[in-house]
Amino acid sequence: MTTLDDIANRLDRLERATALSKNVLDINEAAMLTGYTVKYLRLLIAQHALPYYRRGNRLFFCRAEVENWMMEQRIPSNEEINAKASHYMVK
Repeated sequence: MTTLDDIANRLDRLERATALSKNVLDINEAAMLTGYTVKYLRLLIAQHALPYYRRGNRLFFCRAEVENWMMEQRIPSNEEINAKASHYMVK
């Protein structure tokens, strides 16, 4: 037997899947994509730290730009650090 909670959970998953398959996101969908709150995204927007578009009073985000923004600060693995260090030690 399906409960209302089960239906609500399924609907939530469908909404997320639909939202995250779009190329242009609103702020709520961008929050879902990033895992950040809308409030925090607004702070990042005010600091010009997150790329966005404005059309009237509405904010929009390009999914690819948000994903690139999320991946900007890559931390190298120990293996990569050691390989780079050994390269410099050889010279």
